[in-house]
Amino acid sequence: MEAVVDDAALDQEHIAKWLMDTTGTQESAVQAATVRLEAAQTVPKFGLFLLMLSAGGQEKGQRIAAATYLKNFVKKNWSDETIMSPDERLEFRNQLVEVLLRVDGLVLKILAEAFRFVADNDFAKKMTWPELVPAFKTAIQNSDLVNVSGASELKTLNVLMGLQTIIKPYKYFMDPTVAREPVPEQLELISKELLAPLQGIFHHLVQQVAASKSEGYAQHDNILLVLCKCLYLAIKSHMPQSLLACLGPWFQDLMILLEAVELEKKMDLPEQEPRLKTLKRVLQLCCNLVSRHRKQVDKYLAPMGSAALTIVWRSTTAKDLHPMQERIVSLAFDVVSNILETGPGWRLMAPHFRSLVENAIFPALTLKNKDIVEWEEDEDEYVRKNLPSELENSSGWKEDLFTPRQSALNLLGLIATSKGPPTAEVTKNIATMKRKKGGKGKNDDGEGTAGEVLVIPFLSQFPLPPDGTQPDSEITINYFGALMAYGGLHEFLKTQDAETITMLLQTRVFPLYTMVLPSPYVLATSNWLLGKLATCLPEDLNGAVYTALLKALLAPDAGGVSWRLVRASAAGALTSLLQDDYKPGHWLPLLQAAVAGARNKDESEAAISLQLLATVAEVGEDDVAPHVPDITAAVQEEICQHIPPHPEPWPMVVELGFAALAALAQTWDSTEPEEDEEDHRKQLQIWKAGCTQLSNTFSALLQRAWLSSTQDDASSQPVPPPSCLSDASVLLVAILRCTDDQSIVALLKVEPLLHVWSHLIMDWKAWEDEEDESVFDAIEEAVALQGRCPMADFTEPPESVSSFPGAPHSVMENLVVFVTTAIESAYPAACWRACRCAHAILHASSVSFEGEAIALVLVPKFCKVSAWRLHRLTNMTVPLAKPLILVISMCFILLPEIVNKILSAQDEAGALTEDRNQGFLRWANALAGLAESEAEPGLSLESEMKLAAMALQKVLEYMLRNDQVYGLNGQKTIHHCFRSLLEVMVDLKELLESSDSDESDEESESEEDDEEDESDEELESEESETEHAETEDQFLERYAQTARQLQEEAVEEAENGQDEDGHEIELGVLGLVDQEAAVLACLSVHGKRLLSEQSLPKELLTRFKEKFPACKAVLS
Repeated sequence: MEAVVDDAALDQEHIAKWLMDTTGTQESAVQAATVRLEAAQTVPKFGLFLLMLSAGGQEKGQRIAAATYLKNFVKKNWSDETIMSPDERLEFRNQLVEVLLRVDGLVLKILAEAFRFVADNDFAKKMTWPELVPAFKTAIQNSDLVNVSGASELKTLNVLMGLQTIIKPYKYFMDPTVAREPVPEQLELISKELLAPLQGIFHHLVQQVAASKSEGYAQHDNILLVLCKCLYLAIKSHMPQSLLACLGPWFQDLMILLEAVELEKKMDLPEQEPRLKTLKRVLQLCCNLVSRHRKQVDKYLAPMGSAALTIVWRSTTAKDLHPMQERIVSLAFDVVSNILETGPGWRLMAPHFRSLVENAIFPALTLKNKDIVEWEEDEDEYVRKNLPSELENSSGWKEDLFTPRQSALNLLGLIATSKGPPTAEVTKNIATMKRKKGGKGKNDDGEGTAGEVLVIPFLSQFPLPPDGTQPDSEITINYFGALMAYGGLHEFLKTQDAETITMLLQTRVFPLYTMVLPSPYVLATSNWLLGKLATCLPEDLNGAVYTALLKALLAPDAGGVSWRLVRASAAGALTSLLQDDYKPGHWLPLLQAAVAGARNKDESEAAISLQLLATVAEVGEDDVAPHVPDITAAVQEEICQHIPPHPEPWPMVVELGFAALAALAQTWDSTEPEEDEEDHRKQLQIWKAGCTQLSNTFSALLQRAWLSSTQDDASSQPVPPPSCLSDASVLLVAILRCTDDQSIVALLKVEPLLHVWSHLIMDWKAWEDEEDESVFDAIEEAVALQGRCPMADFTEPPESVSSFPGAPHSVMENLVVFVTTAIESAYPAACWRACRCAHAILHASSVSFEGEAIALVLVPKFCKVSAWRLHRLTNMTVPLAKPLILVISMCFILLPEIVNKILSAQDEAGALTEDRNQGFLRWANALAGLAESEAEPGLSLESEMKLAAMALQKVLEYMLRNDQVYGLNGQKTIHHCFRSLLEVMVDLKELLESSDSDESDEESESEEDDEEDESDEELESEESETEHAETEDQFLERYAQTARQLQEEAVEEAENGQDEDGHEIELGVLGLVDQEAAVLACLSVHGKRLLSEQSLPKELLTRFKEKFPACKAVLS
């Protein structure tokens, strides 16, 4: 439906009416109004009309609707210079600023977003808005909070929100590839003219905060918050000189704000929220000053550290804090961590290590009543706060810890690996000390790390809670904190000897698993700890850890408390242990435990076990394979019980079940025995029997998932959800590979399964997730099966009524849609795979199906999408061009006239052109270039060379018959193709001759290379461990180099993909062609003419005659 809007008749009233219609309840009116608004977007002053409605609409709803539509209009169109005339653009952006400074509420927030798109494009990127900063300077001076002489229409809050918007683009480096990027000129201007002069207002507002500490809010807290955001954005990456010159007064006010942190009572009133956000932003500013601008703030480290220490010490007595108050405490820990990462900071913080550990960090780690409540009511929140899987190496530069407990753990890890606090003997030398990372033994000056001399001794004073101790007892609360602390020390413990870790586990952890009724909170933390230590466990402890975790995995609920998190943490720790290459002596108990868990009626419990089962299958391989058929049958029964009867998205337990079965299927497939040895034949029989059992199991599951609703009235049956298509494709591959006759096709319901599956993959949306590889594998297996056991529904739509909307489609049609979509628009690696599938489909169709009739349909589709994408590459020599050129080559071999018409109808942009030959000649030259011996990328596989040789021969014969059509450019292309044909034939001959003799040599060289790589890696690892701490310049250059590499990779990835996967191209019956004889026949007809028209390199002619003596007479 299209609408035509009269430019002259369009006014503000029309737009207002259409906007209100879009908020109505009548669908027809909403659609009509939407169409009219879209049509009006190109009418002059449309944006200005929306802006006027946003500011002066009759109703609040109308103003919000106008502002929202304006924001979306600007976001979509502002970068398009043609959407408005230059004069209208200038008028619009100036009016936008004027309106922005006067509106309020939700309209202000929406218009600020619209202003961001305009300012980012015109001010930050193109720098074509020089009057913006002067306009804001005038607005600040005339705003209501600054101009106190009289009433002002301009609101200081609005002006500062606009200021925040124009600073935001400079939050990050504009060019991260430059090691020391200078402060952008625009940011320096903003800081000098707008931000630095606001320090007086900032100080005034800070004094209001100090005077209202007991209330927790003041009148202008929201303005102070925006000012803090502006300052944070301005110095996040850069330090403008104008701000550096006046940093002292700003910093003093920041410290006054930190004195206003309130932890003695809960601040949960709505009017207190801006105050809390302001204090959070102040602490983020402190972190940024230390991590990004340390040299400029060294003199401020002491007061900053003192303020942060005060907050974390006060937090030990705080109870029932608001989440934002907890965030403030977390950031205070982070400020201490930031300071500790610096040399001067260590000297400041080292004397406080003991007090920090005992009076701030450890109290944050102990069990709280809130933890027990979350254990029962919000397990996900409990895991996020108390069992963080993302806690890796401790660092002072982390910005995403969010909870006091995680920030405290991070700080504890830093302290443990630092040199211990100064003793009386070394106090006199403290000024010259430098912070050092911990390692085995002592530091160079004989002092141990803080972990050795302080943290471990402190934690050892908390005894094991006796069996059956109440969860709220002090001994349980403290031991929970001790185990949490050990988890935070995993980086430190990696540097300790095996005896230390063994003693720790045997005395502090393993006894918990021998208790009849340990505290579930403590046991879950113990499981988490073992998972964190999985990478540094002494080898002789792996078995004991595995046994303990397996026992916890099987632990039932007890004491009236859910033990689900005990089992979940045990499963997570077992996963870490297995992924660190631990191989249990007996896999069956673990498999039985995982299957037993999958049978749990609680879906969340079953999901945990299924996730563990997938890991066991991936890691166990040959050890797990003998149990796969029986385990798969058991798991399949449980999954079927959780599949909903209606077509709705499947629950997580079903998705994880499919993932587990896919992992089991791949494990079984990877253990296929060799067939050439006598002792393997019996194993092969057993393996094939297992394949049959698996195919039956998988077919039953897919029937339940996709076909269960197929009843008498198929037209009303619901469409199955497109869930788990990647994993379901793995199962389908297992079914198809085991199907070798029509009776099995019918027994396993292969045709209806393929019908549903092929419809589901037509709307594939997961290209970026790289989950499509199994789908391509299934396509190849389906095509191969059609060759072995022709199925009627494969090439013709099924006679039964389909549940899928639209006209009925055959399996082949659906597969072609998927493959052509991948060639046209998928990411490069998927495009490579799609091209490989295109070859398989083309050859299977020409032999096993209706032959030329289907080829007449398939060739144009594959050729068009391949040519379309090929034309959009930067040039014909990028890696992604290769598979596209070869698909077109195959199409040309099959139907040359059709391909010639398609290619000749496209210019370099893929559009129609009057020159009917350029597209064809470009492809032919690209093919010839690809076949050259020194081409990069070139042809490396036997099937690629055969295909190129056949295509080049076909092109030569075709063009020689029509040489007058192509003119001089055609003659050049013919000569190029002739030379490349000879080159590729020589390369193919040499490849065939050398493949057998070189195979053993390549294996030997590969092994030697692997050993050299391993030794190089070890050497590099040893060197990296002995490297000195890098300087700031080295750090900045390293990150700039990384940014440059990422930039280059991003450009290359668009056309490279993951390169070749080593799979040969399917040639079908063309693989049986005697290409040497075919080329000889071609040369006997056209050789003398071609040689008379061009001069070939003597070396090429000599090599060709040596490899093909029969051609000597033709080429003489």
